[in-house]
Amino acid sequence: MSMAWTTPYSKSGRSALVPAGPWSYGMEAISVHAMLSGFEELLPENMESEGEGYVYFAEIISQSPNFPELNYEAPGLVQYRELAIFLKVKYGGRVLAYCPFMYVDNDVSLLRGFVAGFPKKLAVIDITREHPLLEQKKFGGVAMRGGYGLAKMVVEPMEEVESNPLDSFGSWMLYRFAEPMGVKEFVEIVPEVSYAKIERGNAELKLYSGINDELPVVKEILGGYRFSALLKIREIKKVQ
Repeated sequence: MSMAWTTPYSKSGRSALVPAGPWSYGMEAISVHAMLSGFEELLPENMESEGEGYVYFAEIISQSPNFPELNYEAPGLVQYRELAIFLKVKYGGRVLAYCPFMYVDNDVSLLRGFVAGFPKKLAVIDITREHPLLEQKKFGGVAMRGGYGLAKMVVEPMEEVESNPLDSFGSWMLYRFAEPMGVKEFVEIVPEVSYAKIERGNAELKLYSGINDELPVVKEILGGYRFSALLKIREIKKVQ
């Protein structure tokens, strides 16, 4: 099996920006379950939504058994921050989680996402970190790109719960689009998520549009969450 998923090419595969997976993702995240508006222009044809959405900020450690040395010899290549927006949609008679925007601060994650169809862009992302000797009651995330703001989130965890609303959205649906190469296809990602802890509480969320980002508007906040999770990808498949 090749050690590489992408260029730059070398016979060993060690020069590839994205080494071969399977990749696993350890996540420390804050999130908001909300009703969104102004998203209609973001949906591909034949896809519908009533506006139920889910937005998260996460610090992520990624790891592949095909190149474990990265995690201790060059940890900055596999550790990154992420902002993601999902909409619960109906497509082909199914309920799915459609991702119109995702932002990261790391080039490995950026290109790895493109391979699968994630709509990733680079952004500056800051997230509150916890320390065992500091009392932290509220956790926040802010993101900006090109000099303008993208999102601001604050979550105040209040109680431990057993479920995360995003899991009820179903499999993740992506639209892989590359016009010069004639690529216009849907990709379904089946996630496998295990949680160490999920907390629910109060939340604030603002999404901002910019010259190159047409983000939806927050209409109503349904709940805030903080969670620690391990994400694996069970299956990736093109949708006919």
